Amino acid sequence: MQTKMTLLALVAAFVLGACGGGGGGGGFSGSVTAPSGATVQGTEVVACFYIASTDDCDEAKSKTTTINTAGRTGSFSIEGLVAGDYVILAVNQAQGLIGIYVDSQGQPALVKPPRSGINIQMVAAQ
Repeated sequence: MQTKMTLLALVAAFVLGACGGGGGGGGFSGSVTAPSGATVQGTEVVACFYIASTDDCDEAKSKTTTINTAGRTGSFSIEGLVAGDYVILAVNQAQGLIGIYVDSQGQPALVKPPRSGINIQMVAAQ
């Protein structure tokens, strides 16, 4: 649970900061779903390069993309990632929504590119 909260706290730093990224060719794709009555338009999806030794993300190797379509569900694709473990996050600051890609037990999942079919359900940030 502590790791989950730490990763969620990092979201604001990544969305507010400039996420660079190196080349590599691997990427992620999937969809983000907002709660009923909300839209995914303006949602930032972050592929956060995870550093296990510090339980942190490397901004230089992380990338973001913005979902610009309206509706409860929108697709995303992030390409050109270096090999390694990533945490995939979705944040819509304007609506106060946040989501993280989780495993079957509901814990933050580490994923390696390339990977498709990543589905993130956003909830109201508390």
